[in-house]
This record gives sequence, structure tokens and C-alpha cells, in this order.
Amino acid sequence: MLNGHIHQVMQKVEGHVTFHTAMSTAFPQPAPGTAPSPGTMTVGDDRLRKVLGLSRMSFHDVNHPIAITDVPLEGEASVADTREIAIDNFSFTRARTTVPAGTTVRWTNHDEVPHTVMSADHAFKSAVLDTDGAFSRRFDTRGTYTYFCSLHPVMTGEVAVD
Repeated sequence: MLNGHIHQVMQKVEGHVTFHTAMSTAFPQPAPGTAPSPGTMTVGDDRLRKVLGLSRMSFHDVNHPIAITDVPLEGEASVADTREIAIDNFSFTRARTTVPAGTTVRWTNHDEVPHTVMSADHAFKSAVLDTDGAFSRRFDTRGTYTYFCSLHPVMTGEVAVD
């Protein structure tokens, strides 16, 4: 059961990192006089994911800020089943990433120059990714997938699917 009407704005500082988030958690209430009784409101299982929010933090090991993004829980499967890999400083931030089958891997280019993501066996290839461009691929089959940047072949990485 959800009770109340809450708005939250949060700032948290840890060391040299400042986290900011703002989210309205105002739950949809029935029109005045139409509720079955006063008191708490019961939200059905089919609606609960829409009225709650989730904060997700992405961290890049290089000189980029940490981002906290509020994501509705109705998209929980796509968020939970996605692994982020940053392209930065002419490298993939996780040279080796291990994921369970069914996970989507998303590469995002944070460099000021374009890059690509191409599997060694040419099973997948991104378009040229400009700054902040992204490419995603879902990995359903177990195995090890090596990839590289076709514009800068010294940039390599590997996705291991369990």
C-alpha cells in the first residue's frame, strides 16, 4: 500500500562526488468523493511499477561525472538486464564484461572522436558513434564475444555470456 503524497529532492556529497536527484512520488489518487473509503490507497500489482521510481547510477572510471537517473520500475527488466560499457580515452572501460544470458550490453561513446563497436566474427556492428552516441546488443547465447573499434583496431573488448 502507498500512503501519502511525497516530493523529494536530494543532494548527497561523498568525497569529491555530488549526487543530485529530484523525483515526484505523487501517487495517483482517486477523484474526491469516489474512493471506496478514507485511508490508504491500495495499488494493484499491474499498476505498482508505474507509480514507483528507481534510481540507477552509472559510473565511468575516467574523467566523467557520475549520473543518477530516475527510471520508472515498469522499465525494470530493460534496466536490470542492461550492462553499460563506456568508450572513453580510446578504450572500452570494461575490457572484459561478464553477463548472464538475456542481457543487453550498451556501449556509449564519451570521446570527442567517433568510434564503432564490431564483433570479431562480424555478427554485429554499430554505426559510427559520435560523442554521446550509443549502440546496444542483446546477448542470448552463451559464449565469448570479442569486439573492437573498426576505426581504431587497437581498441578491443570482450563480452562473456554465462
